[in-house]
Amino acid sequence: MPKSLGGADDSENLALACRRCNERHYNFTNGIDQETQQECLLFNPRQQQWSEHFIWTADGLNIVPKTPIGRATCNRLDLNDERYGH
Repeated sequence: MPKSLGGADDSENLALACRRCNERHYNFTNGIDQETQQECLLFNPRQQQWSEHFIWTADGLNIVPKTPIGRATCNRLDLNDERYGH
């Protein structure tokens, strides 16, 4: 939970992220699933398994979302933006 939305600043509520991902995530907890255009929660690594929502392409260069949460997270964080090596 982002501090700006009432979350704590203790280690249980913090996550390590690169500057760009942190800026893209900002204080959003939801995103839009581009396939359904529905709002859904973003991926939470403390509560969810990465492999349930994402896979890597065979060349290991891109993340492929498998679920609405995965699609919303990839969209919100722009994870496959080639300009930044994500």
